[in-house]
Amino acid sequence: MNEELAELAASGATALVSAMGTDLWQEARRLMSGVIAQARGSRRKELSVALDRSSTATRGAVDASVLHYWTEALAQLLERNPALAQDVMALASLRATEQPGVAIQVNSATHSGEVFAVLHGSQHFASGPKSRDRDSHDRDSRGRDSRDAEERP
Repeated sequence: MNEELAELAASGATALVSAMGTDLWQEARRLMSGVIAQARGSRRKELSVALDRSSTATRGAVDASVLHYWTEALAQLLERNPALAQDVMALASLRATEQPGVAIQVNSATHSGEVFAVLHGSQHFASGPKSRDRDSHDRDSRGRDSRDAEERP
């Protein structure tokens, strides 16, 4: 498969998986159903079932295995029928209409992960031994900030 079609398959899969569980899902599903309709035999049935199963995804939950599945599926379909590129391009270009004043941000961390996020503006974060030592030394035995106590009359 040539590099352009492989990238198109990845872009189409990313758009499809990103739309799952959002307001874009019905349009993404319609576009993907059109692509799947070009598949042959049992592969068409398999992909249709997978697409229906994917419709139950939750907002913001992008599963790497689902993304891989759809990337491979689109790559195979494009390899067999390069004329599908235009349909996959329509799927890949699917974007939410921007609504003024509305912003959606999804952040998650698992196990011992940390998330530091900002939606608008900037974020300043210091990490490492020096910043942690400074914070622990600035607290008294009751957990109060010792710098505040020094400033009081």
